[in-house]
Amino acid sequence: MTDLVQWLATSVDWSSLTVASKYFAGGLAMGLGAIGAGVGEGYNAGKAVEATARQPAATGDLVRAMLVGQAIAETSGIFALVVAFMLLFLPHQPSMEIVGALLGAGTAMGLGSLGSGIGAGMAGGQAAASIGRNPESRGSVTMTMLLGQGLTSSPAVFSLVIAVILVFGQQLNKYLGSDLAITVSALSAGLCVGIGAIGPGLGTGMVAGGACNAVGRNPSTATTMTRVMLAGGAVSQSTGIYSFVIAFILIFLVK
Repeated sequence: MTDLVQWLATSVDWSSLTVASKYFAGGLAMGLGAIGAGVGEGYNAGKAVEATARQPAATGDLVRAMLVGQAIAETSGIFALVVAFMLLFLPHQPSMEIVGALLGAGTAMGLGSLGSGIGAGMAGGQAAASIGRNPESRGSVTMTMLLGQGLTSSPAVFSLVIAVILVFGQQLNKYLGSDLAITVSALSAGLCVGIGAIGPGLGTGMVAGGACNAVGRNPSTATTMTRVMLAGGAVSQSTGIYSFVIAFILIFLVK
């Protein structure tokens, strides 16, 4: 293994590979990040269109609810855009470890955006459908939607934190040298938090969508449904938190 590391350190043009990695990682972050937000916003808008056909008189309320829901579903895409800009334009020291950190950051944010974007769109779509069935419930449904969408964004926030740590890892003087274990740990941290965010984002979106549906059917139960949603959403987030913790361990404890 020592011979392999020495060969990699002396035979590979890490300067060129670092530049190539930052470009690839930036494209990966934004390319994957656009999927979740785009699908979520489209689902939200589709449900709003269906609801408008059912209740033309509530068009104004539905459009407002749709735009608010889409704006929050876009959050994960904005996170991906910020990370992509950091990857593309910040200076990076050329090294084996930096290559792993850059690729890990792009993977973390790209994959981490998928579940949250779609999940937030699911909550927004069910809110629009509920307002279409019962326009009088719009206030309670909108509040439930906002809380639910906030929960669905948590996995994307975890991914953003790990991505930022990896991007600025060289400032910690860790990702400088020629250590294969650190290189792999940085990439693995990105994969861990990114893949680990997909399920919780989607699952919490299902919880939030169900709550919006229930509140639309019976607005008087809004307080109860919100408590149930928050409890169920918190449990759905647990595996994303596990991934976040393991990603931290991979970054800071692997030497």
